[in-house]
Amino acid sequence: MTTACLCLALTLAGAQAPQTPAQTAPPDTAIIRGRVTGGDTGQPLRKAQVRLVPIGETGATNVAGVTNRTASTDADGKYEFKELPAGRYVVSASKGAYVSVTFGQPLQQMTAGGKPMDLRAGEMLERVDFTLPRGGVITGRVLDEFGEPLTGLQITAMRSQTVGGKRQLIRSGFGSTNDVGEFRMFGLAPGQYYVQAAWRRMGPGDPTSPDHTGYPLTFFPGTTIETEAQRVTVAAGQTISDLVMALSPVKTARVEGIVVDADGRPMGGVGLQVIQSSAGFNSMSGSSVRPDGTFVFANMSAGEYTFRTEPTATRQNVAMLKVTVGSEDITDLRLVALPPATVSGRIMIDPSVTPPAAGFSLTASLEGQPMPGGMRPARVNDDLSFELTLLPGRNRISMLNLPPGWAMRSLRVSSVDVIDEGIDVKAGDTVSGVDVELTNRLASVSGLVTNSRGEAVKEYTLVLFAADSKRWKAGGRFLRTARPDQDGRFKVSGMPPADYCIIAIDTLEPGQWTDPEFLERARSQARTLTIMDGETKTIDLKIATAS
Repeated sequence: MTTACLCLALTLAGAQAPQTPAQTAPPDTAIIRGRVTGGDTGQPLRKAQVRLVPIGETGATNVAGVTNRTASTDADGKYEFKELPAGRYVVSASKGAYVSVTFGQPLQQMTAGGKPMDLRAGEMLERVDFTLPRGGVITGRVLDEFGEPLTGLQITAMRSQTVGGKRQLIRSGFGSTNDVGEFRMFGLAPGQYYVQAAWRRMGPGDPTSPDHTGYPLTFFPGTTIETEAQRVTVAAGQTISDLVMALSPVKTARVEGIVVDADGRPMGGVGLQVIQSSAGFNSMSGSSVRPDGTFVFANMSAGEYTFRTEPTATRQNVAMLKVTVGSEDITDLRLVALPPATVSGRIMIDPSVTPPAAGFSLTASLEGQPMPGGMRPARVNDDLSFELTLLPGRNRISMLNLPPGWAMRSLRVSSVDVIDEGIDVKAGDTVSGVDVELTNRLASVSGLVTNSRGEAVKEYTLVLFAADSKRWKAGGRFLRTARPDQDGRFKVSGMPPADYCIIAIDTLEPGQWTDPEFLERARSQARTLTIMDGETKTIDLKIATAS
């Protein structure tokens, strides 16, 4: 070997291989996987939609870095969610003519609701499986007073349920009549239903037409009185055929009016919505106001309606008016668009705590408004200031997109906390100096439920409610419910400090926990506890039977 070659060999032998940069270990993400099958055949369902929803500390759909996800099953009915951070999740599955099911929802009691899953870092939850029952079907025909088919009617299957402490009919399925008056509603969960037909013809209409008749909301078998409606019982996969409803005509009214601003000048080109609330749901029709500010809606059947203009980026003023329509025409309706109220202030956070990441906002909901809509949410600025516009009336303010572990603690106007009562404003009001306090010191209560033999119970509904009955407001902070996780444990977070009653019920109808009468009966069986600010408590309970 020559000297040159020897030197080259020594140089190569002594050289060190390039150093690979140290790799940062990936976070301990988790996986959820499972399978979806049909309850009627036991066979896998392909292209079923599986939905994963993260649940935050206070029940909000929020887990750090996670949004709602969907997955479609493969030919073997399998699905998978990867790279999930630790947290609490709800998973549900649906497909076409089958009944949607949430994981942990008992097939014998479809109204019980599903169960959340607590997912630990790096954990793999397998066999999160779903069996989807074949949905029930209701078919029938709707005829007019002459036995002729009525086309284009909205048909609704409705179930009786407690909402906000009151018994109401809730929309559970829908369809419409075709050219021969036939309708078909499918995918219905087992249960009892009321069938309702709604005739909607609230357009401008033809002012020269002599026909001013229409049809009122009618329940099967042909009554306009809710208490006289006949229930239809549907079993899993059952088809109820050939329901026949005959509708009787009524005289309809024509409503004409004008939209003006606060100075009486016509407002042309704005969107106008007409909303009717009936039998537990809202229906809506819309139209554009003419350039001269006038509008007309023909063929309106008797009932209570809300007329509301829609704000735009350049027109924030809103007109809203509740109107009772009878059989006589209304020709002089006047909607006055008034400026919204403005509420400004700052977000207050304990200076010893690192504030949450930016990106959250405030929103307001108007009490008594039949349908959502109105002013846009207000993003919180980098300096934690905000300015929110509100519709005239009593508004409740809440937060959007708060990071996990954070909640609104108080809302102070002139040093008075109105977080539970809301803010009452008039058109054009300016309310400044509002303090919205956020906290990450969230109280939580968790525990296990056992039966009389000391065995853990995995099927129940937990209800936590304030000892003070004045705080039993549906949707309020002092009234909470929860379902057990996959291990049978419950957890409720984010309650404000107060004295509470807590009870685990074996079976509970949807919304029943908002009924004051139920809560009053539950007092006698419930345990009592006091929750302090930021406190974490563990309490084990005995299962109770609903009465």
